[in-house]
Amino acid sequence: MKLFFLLITFSASLFSTNINESLLSIHATLVPKISLLDINFAEKLDNNAITIVLYYDNSNYNSAKLLKQKIMSKYKNGLKEHPINVKLTPYSKPEKLKANISYLFPSTRTNIKKILKNLHESETLSFSYSIADLALGSMISLDIGVKVKPIINLHAIKDNNISLHPILLKISTIYQNKRVD
Repeated sequence: MKLFFLLITFSASLFSTNINESLLSIHATLVPKISLLDINFAEKLDNNAITIVLYYDNSNYNSAKLLKQKIMSKYKNGLKEHPINVKLTPYSKPEKLKANISYLFPSTRTNIKKILKNLHESETLSFSYSIADLALGSMISLDIGVKVKPIINLHAIKDNNISLHPILLKISTIYQNKRVD
């Protein structure tokens, strides 16, 4: 019985990702601003509000709530005269929501791909906590080093018929790896 419990605990730890709270603070600042750099930003507003959807697994629910809190606290007066709405959506019950940008917490490859397919249909920007999700078709992530630099997956941007302001491309690293299906 002890061995069984040990195996369950070990396998759960293999599939979980520790979420860095400092990284969430950086994401809370940048994700809403990145949504403004979509050329068709205004068309994706919902009642003049910027909508950010946070997709999460049960293991990341508290981190999703924390990120929502950080975004709402940072932008309590909105951004560029637009209020901000943040919606939490579990991967297990995805909804097709109109959004300016969707944030993907770490999850299984199947969950990420399912959400990315939905986002493709609605031409919604996707931002992933994990750089590895760029290989699955996510559009943007961050490289945190001496400087904070967005990483842009141009193939995913083009495949989703999204145009970005050139300034984002100038300050970003372009993702070079091939897409994994």
